[in-house]
Amino acid sequence: MTGKHKKNYEKSRRKMLREEYEEQHPHHTEGIWEDLNLENNSYYDIDMLNKSNRKTNQGIKYWEEKKAEASSWLGKWACQVKIDNLKKKLKHYEN
Repeated sequence: MTGKHKKNYEKSRRKMLREEYEEQHPHHTEGIWEDLNLENNSYYDIDMLNKSNRKTNQGIKYWEEKKAEASSWLGKWACQVKIDNLKKKLKHYEN
């Protein structure tokens, strides 16, 4: 074999060995990795939940700060009622 033919032969041989190895040892692609590690929750779904719950979460944060500032038990109780009502409105991930 000449130098040029030997080089082409080695390239094709390496390619064939690599393809054979990849068939025997499959690597995970991005989509498979998400399925394995996120347990059927995709990043898109989580982003949509955060977007739909944004105002409710802001309201909960606001009333928690108000509760910390409240001086009487009645004010703290009223803030806690508002927080509980807002937490009921939160949307959750469903299978």
